[in-house]
Amino acid sequence: MRPSVAVLYVGGSIGMVRNRKTGRIEPVHSLVEFHRFIPDVQREVKLEFKSIANVGSSEVTPEHWVEIAQMIKKLHDQVDGFVIIHGTNTMAYTAAALTFALRNLGKPVVLTGSIMPIDELGSDGPMNLTYAIRTALLDIAEVCVALGPRVLRGSRAKKAQQSLFETFESPKFPALATFNPQPDLHPWRTVRRKRTLQCSASFDPHVASVTLHPGMPDEVFNALLASKPSGIVLRAYGLGMLPEHLFPWIRKVTEQGIPLVITSQLLRGKIDLHLFRKQLTLEQLGVISGKDMTYECAVVKLMWALTQSKNLRRIRELMETNLTGELTV
Repeated sequence: MRPSVAVLYVGGSIGMVRNRKTGRIEPVHSLVEFHRFIPDVQREVKLEFKSIANVGSSEVTPEHWVEIAQMIKKLHDQVDGFVIIHGTNTMAYTAAALTFALRNLGKPVVLTGSIMPIDELGSDGPMNLTYAIRTALLDIAEVCVALGPRVLRGSRAKKAQQSLFETFESPKFPALATFNPQPDLHPWRTVRRKRTLQCSASFDPHVASVTLHPGMPDEVFNALLASKPSGIVLRAYGLGMLPEHLFPWIRKVTEQGIPLVITSQLLRGKIDLHLFRKQLTLEQLGVISGKDMTYECAVVKLMWALTQSKNLRRIRELMETNLTGELTV
């Protein structure tokens, strides 16, 4: 009996085809069209296509994350794995969101997409979809990103470049598996076993984020606070350095009970609030350390944590605790 994989379609470049009459790029008319691009795979795997949406990356919202998670919960015990076809530009956010929405996974949830429409000559779409389907059958029980032969932890993946072969990187955590050409599975992955899936798919979208740069006026931060966000993610310098003129503003943020998470602008950086005296002051002011989470993951995790508790201490605990491999202990 062939193994089965549920393929959930959200959209993106991979789901575009060229109209042979007009020459324009258009969305596929039916998910059945995907079958003709991966005939060899279908001889070995039973594919069940489900449509969540048909949108580009920039149109993806937290509501889509909830729909995807609920569909996976519904089908979890009926298939051997999941593939999500998604645009690449916001894929890292969706991967991180599903990591927190679907705790205790027993099988792979694999996001994939492409840079080029799937029917274009030389498209990366058929290759990426094939690798993703193969990944969905591996001994992995995590949310993953698979474009090409590397399988990356979903909460650690970042889109790095508009490239056919190295679109995504995982700068702070190694790949979970690599196809070479057979899969090499790495021991730090979460493996399959019988687990009870915990689906907590809820996100507070009222999170603001801001990247610090030299000379940034206080008015920008005051306007941000005046918008009354549920939480704030601030991308600081280095290991978490901020100019002292921001300290009064940070005090206002915490006095208003708004969680403030600090992440690093470094590609491979890690927040350390204990290294310098000035950073210790930040911790005393109530700043939450993003540790070595990616920016995308920190934003999404805060959106999720805000729906799990209204207690600031509990939100801090959730943010600073490694829940699904998103940060290094």
